[in-house]
Amino acid sequence: MTINLMKRIFPGCTTLVNPSQLVKNLVQVRFKMTKSRRLRAPSVAKQSDKWVQKKTIGRMEADVVYDEDFAKRKPVDRVWLVNEYPTQYWPVETAIKWHAEMAQPAMLNSMDSFVWAKLRLDMTTSKKTKFLDNIRGLVTFPNYFDDRPKKNVVLFCRLPDHLKAAERQGAYMYGYSDLIKQFERGDISDLNYEYVLCAPDVYADILHLRKKISKEKFPNPNNGSLHPNVENMLEKFIRGKEYESTKYEDAKAILELRIGIINMGEEKLIENLKTLIQQVCTHRETKLGSFVTSCSLYCPPSVEDFKVDIKEYLPSDEDILDVKEKEEIAKKAALDKIKESGKAFDDEAFKLA
Repeated sequence: MTINLMKRIFPGCTTLVNPSQLVKNLVQVRFKMTKSRRLRAPSVAKQSDKWVQKKTIGRMEADVVYDEDFAKRKPVDRVWLVNEYPTQYWPVETAIKWHAEMAQPAMLNSMDSFVWAKLRLDMTTSKKTKFLDNIRGLVTFPNYFDDRPKKNVVLFCRLPDHLKAAERQGAYMYGYSDLIKQFERGDISDLNYEYVLCAPDVYADILHLRKKISKEKFPNPNNGSLHPNVENMLEKFIRGKEYESTKYEDAKAILELRIGIINMGEEKLIENLKTLIQQVCTHRETKLGSFVTSCSLYCPPSVEDFKVDIKEYLPSDEDILDVKEKEEIAKKAALDKIKESGKAFDDEAFKLA
């Protein structure tokens, strides 16, 4: 636009001003798309919130700590407001008695229902940023109860005493040469059994079956499926109950397992609960304190869940060390029996089996 044309449009105007000066804080909304702008990485908005680092997740949920006055409060009635009193821990006998009363024919009529134990576990280790993985294993209760179909267990053995023990305990399949040939031909697969056990004197003869048997089910001294005491080994895997924890935080987990039937009586249920707690506590180092932090009992279809005091059932450091020492002795005895068989054997194969 020329100056003369501007004077015609705006008569009386003697001074021309740059239009950009008329607009304050002018923001350029469009840019010329050059090659450098096309190849530049797009800008990403910064996150306004701060994420918790993974190494601190396990420490996020702090345990409830009551002040002295609040901790001394005790309900005087059988019904009270939960928020007004600290968590109540009842004797195990009392909790079982209350569940038995609820299961009476006049109430829920469920005297054949199972009693469940819910254990809360401390998964921390000596390192602040390292935590235990979920634990799993088998526990043999002193008072047996039937809660599921019988497990199919295969035993490799050849001694007469071992064969009689397998028949007495009700093993699914047991034997020596004929059983090995069935695995070699593929007549038996992992779908036919839950566990494979082996007597130490024939272990060297089944090493070539590692391609036929999955790694999780192949006899291993670490989980007790290769043990010199065949009778106890069979009882553990046939009558034992499987347990496995579930982590809901890096540092905390829950383990739930049936400990018996409500009509078994208080003494038998308490013995089973004590056995479970002692078995679970062997999964962590003793110097780190108690592995089981709390326990509660519930008995469906009742919705009641009573937290119980288990301090007297926690094993001592000496008890846990004795159990681990016995396990090491059994592993050494199994290795000695394998070597006594006089067959070529590799120690590394024994460790990695």
